[in-house]
Amino acid sequence: MRGVVYLSVFGFAAGLGVVIGTRLTSDAMAVVVGVVCGVLASIPTSVFLLLLTRRFTERAPSSTPSTPPGPMYPPVVVIQPDGRASGRGVPADPWGMPTLEAPPREPGFTVVGEEEW
Repeated sequence: MRGVVYLSVFGFAAGLGVVIGTRLTSDAMAVVVGVVCGVLASIPTSVFLLLLTRRFTERAPSSTPSTPPGPMYPPVVVIQPDGRASGRGVPADPWGMPTLEAPPREPGFTVVGEEEW
């Protein structure tokens, strides 16, 4: 029974291939052959990468230590005062120069192709 199913699937695929092959242009057939060859060429590379990643994931937990080497230090947070803390009253930039904020501007729009008034 299983052989009959395999034979009928193979016969259907072969018949479909013959029908499609006779109706496609040579350019379209070249594209189909190129895609099939590209997929077949990628199978060994995919299998190699699968085996390689499986090998490293099996080895990784036993080779990595549970604690990182060396002493652990707490994080250091440095807060620098701005210009108000120095008594100048104006916030300073990192180089010590006072910063002056520009006055707010109204947005200007230019409509392309419109005459100016």
